[in-house]
Amino acid sequence: MITDAAPRGASPRREFDASDALTAFAPPPPADALQTATLALCAAVEGGDSKDVRRACAGVLSPLAEFFGVAAPPVRVLGVRPHRVNEGVTTYQLYGDYSPDTQRVRVWLRTAVRGKVSSPRSFLSTLVHEFCHHLDCVKLDWPGSFHTRGFYGRVDQLYHLALATPDAQRRPLHWVKMGGVWRIDWTRSRTAR
Repeated sequence: MITDAAPRGASPRREFDASDALTAFAPPPPADALQTATLALCAAVEGGDSKDVRRACAGVLSPLAEFFGVAAPPVRVLGVRPHRVNEGVTTYQLYGDYSPDTQRVRVWLRTAVRGKVSSPRSFLSTLVHEFCHHLDCVKLDWPGSFHTRGFYGRVDQLYHLALATPDAQRRPLHWVKMGGVWRIDWTRSRTAR
């Protein structure tokens, strides 16, 4: 994962910096209902029926939206991920997106090249990512909803809360500066405690 570059304008830069500084929600949402709904989502994704998955997505987003005091965004579950292939190599694929104008989330259920059902964890990660865009726009009044280190930290927090990852097994995200952006050092993040 790579962050967006910091914007140049004063107002967007303030939003970017505020997002970058907010690495976790305090207090976090209650875990029980979210974790129960996550189990149902994982089972639905494994089943591969988009209607079941859509209902399960609503089950995951409902307790989060209630906790944060926002309306849960409607979710569309679509088929094969949009993608580009260049010389036989996938160079781009879209896992999900969020529209600030309509406040809707779209997530794709199937992998780009083979059309297989996504892994439940990958699908959950995408759903939580798009919900965090919704929170940025609706709750935090950050219409740019930039991909900052803080944004990815908030996604990571909700993702692991949903999966009931024990604190002892969580790994901090380690960031490496690359020019005007940051990227996660996955090797260090996976091995560090």
